[in-house]
Amino acid sequence: MIKNILTWLKIAPAVVPTTEPLNSHVSRNLTKGSSYLVKELKAEFSFELFVSLVKGRCNDCDYLDSFPCESIGCERCKLPCTCKVCKHSRAQGLCFTMHSPQDIRLRYALQTTPIFWISNHGPQSINPIALEVIADITIKFLKQSKNPVILLDGIEHLIFENGSAPVLRLLRDIQEWIILQRAILILPVNSEAIEKKELALMERNMNELRQNSNDD
Repeated sequence: MIKNILTWLKIAPAVVPTTEPLNSHVSRNLTKGSSYLVKELKAEFSFELFVSLVKGRCNDCDYLDSFPCESIGCERCKLPCTCKVCKHSRAQGLCFTMHSPQDIRLRYALQTTPIFWISNHGPQSINPIALEVIADITIKFLKQSKNPVILLDGIEHLIFENGSAPVLRLLRDIQEWIILQRAILILPVNSEAIEKKELALMERNMNELRQNSNDD
């Protein structure tokens, strides 16, 4: 009942950017201030990219002796670490998905990243027609995070529920904030599930990223 009232009032839940524990992998080298379109039937490569960015060590890391870390979030960690004296800021992720947040956390070992389920049911869910809530969460996160990365999975379902025009306006608004905040947006899309005109508009304003392509 409370969630339905919040959706009706268009009140977005508070989201605090946090970092994930560091692993030993080097993150993919994607350009800040850019939006990336990933054409795939299922958002598997997109999630691999996202996890690489939020859990991997920075591509331009100045401390090659940095080590895998199991601390839950750099913000609360009291242990000595090269990341604390680094001039760069580790990526902080925000994820919208068609899958259960619990399943995503278990599959990709995500512990602190905010994950929202585009669904009418379940915890941490956002009604697919509540585009204003998705926009509010995203923009607030982009403003608060020092190095934000957004994964928006389920664009096809949003178009199905709302029509293409409102969703494309939402996407364009997010893209503009991505540029302003020097963030990264990853947008998986099943090209067979949307109209050619909708896909063409996405392709025009985004960088297409293929699994076997070189990093930007």
